[in-house]
Amino acid sequence: MIAFDADVLSLIFAGVAECSDRASRFSPQEQAVPIVVVEEILRGRLNSVRQAESGKGNLTIDRAYQLFETTLAAFREITILSYTSQAETLFQAWRQQKVRVGTRDLRIAAICAAHSATLISRNRRDFDQIPGLHVEFWG
Repeated sequence: MIAFDADVLSLIFAGVAECSDRASRFSPQEQAVPIVVVEEILRGRLNSVRQAESGKGNLTIDRAYQLFETTLAAFREITILSYTSQAETLFQAWRQQKVRVGTRDLRIAAICAAHSATLISRNRRDFDQIPGLHVEFWG
């Protein structure tokens, strides 16, 4: 099973051919998203709605809601990997080992390791530091 990090998933959602083509090589049953990635992307979409409401964003309010709705629909079609007690144990162990990676990225890694999923990311700087994580870097 592969699990997409937010950086790659955002490119897939945007229709970037290179990432979409690579993702299509895996069956939908083999594709997943860690729940922390879902949180990150939904936070971004909600922020776009707030910015559009205040007139500070690059999007109109109807476009911001359209993107939010499209994102929700996309998440209904993909397996979401839960944050389990096993993931929390891994997260805490890596913290004790002084792995210097941000909290969200470390939780994403813990989820993938707990579910025996290969993380697909562009963030080599952080994810290369995590012992035992199976990761593939796109781009």
